[in-house]
Amino acid sequence: MAQAIRTPRFRGRPVADRRHLTRSDLHIHPHHFRGRHHAATILVVVLLAVVGFQVFPRRDVTVLSNGQSYRVSAVFDPRSEALAAASVALGRGDRVLYGTGGRHASVAVQRARPVAVEVDGSVLEVRTQASTVGGALAAAWVDLRPGDRVYLDGQPANSRGPLLSPSFAARSGTNVPSAFLSVAPGDPVTDVLRLSVVRARPVTVFVDTLRLDTSSSAPTVEGLLSELGMTVREVDLVRPGLETPVTAGLTVRLAKARTVNLKIDGKEQTLYTQAQTVADILRILGVDPGPEEILSPPRTSYVTNGMTVVIGLNRTVEEETSESVPPGIVFETDGALPAGTVRVIAGTPGVRTTRYLVTYKNGVETSRVVAAGGGVIQLPTPTRQIAGSRPTGGQRPTLDAPDYTGTYSRRLTVWATWYNATQGGKTRDDPAYGITATGKWLDYGICAVDPTVIPLGSWMYIPKYGKCLAADTGSGVRGNMVDLGFPESAGDHPWGTQQLEIYILD
Repeated sequence: MAQAIRTPRFRGRPVADRRHLTRSDLHIHPHHFRGRHHAATILVVVLLAVVGFQVFPRRDVTVLSNGQSYRVSAVFDPRSEALAAASVALGRGDRVLYGTGGRHASVAVQRARPVAVEVDGSVLEVRTQASTVGGALAAAWVDLRPGDRVYLDGQPANSRGPLLSPSFAARSGTNVPSAFLSVAPGDPVTDVLRLSVVRARPVTVFVDTLRLDTSSSAPTVEGLLSELGMTVREVDLVRPGLETPVTAGLTVRLAKARTVNLKIDGKEQTLYTQAQTVADILRILGVDPGPEEILSPPRTSYVTNGMTVVIGLNRTVEEETSESVPPGIVFETDGALPAGTVRVIAGTPGVRTTRYLVTYKNGVETSRVVAAGGGVIQLPTPTRQIAGSRPTGGQRPTLDAPDYTGTYSRRLTVWATWYNATQGGKTRDDPAYGITATGKWLDYGICAVDPTVIPLGSWMYIPKYGKCLAADTGSGVRGNMVDLGFPESAGDHPWGTQQLEIYILD
């Protein structure tokens, strides 16, 4: 209490200003000071907040991840703040793409692809942004050597090919690298891709006597030879077999068959063979040329690729030929048909065979002798011409044939022969070759006649031939004779010669 009323000493002050101070007088100034200090602090905070909002404005951020989008807000670091606000966690190898424009920003998460790389007996697991197979291998620190093979999910792949599952690429029909695809969780493209590297192994290949040292990752000997561009034919010899797995240090021997050009009895053919000598070729063919037969080169000659072997044999073989037997004509009468009416029922030709013993020398026929055993093996059926005998009241006679039905003016018995353009006495380069006397082209259905017997322009019906137009003449066609026209394609004996009844049509 004594301290509270102690009179302080004031130096340099007049005695008149001295007065007594109480405890309350001592606390008046600190209270005023604290109030002013709090107000100033609040003012500073408000000013900083205003300035902060001006300097660091709040931004709207769109976050894209795994095919989904989120709308969040951020102030200082849109990348980290937006990802945290959207609960998006980054994995190893993931990439964040950022773009901004005014008060709006975008953050896209590009997920790394999980890839399992099987190489040299071990499996390496990596996550990569690589868009190609080669990029994924580089991310796994795997170097490809000459001859190595790469498989993507079990399918052959190229190091420059896209890092896409073959099944997904086939289904989507796209070659776009997977790093640029927008994928959602559970999509097949997000599954772990498996890359397998099969190392090339050193092998030795002998093609006949040629040695080739190479490296190959082919699974079998067949694949190895195909990889080297070698075609294995049926008669080629391969040791070990084509299905043998390729291992390091394997030796493959390929004995290629030689191509031999054969000319046997004038006929050429090609033989692929492992034969060493001409005698071996003769044994393969089953022939043994005698002293009077042809063989070139000799039996002891070694077979070389592309060589020609000529063999000329003397052989007698039995051959059989067949020819048509023309049907005859049977004339009948029928009282039920009007007089003058003729009905024709076509017959069918027979077949006659002839056997020959034919001798060939180096493929050239030297003799042909008729042998026993030939004859008619199918009898012909005759053509029936049925003439009506019932009296009529002067009606025109009618012809009823398989390929013509109608009236006719007269019936005529003639000797029928045949001809074609080659028998016209003109060469093929002659403009008149094959042209008839009436200017028509010689073909089936054109006939040569004697105009004094059958006028030109008349239509006729010839049994077993059909309708024919009298459009040509010939020096050998005289009287009751008709030369039936045929095209050259009909062959050498399309008709023969025979006597028959023809009908002059109206």
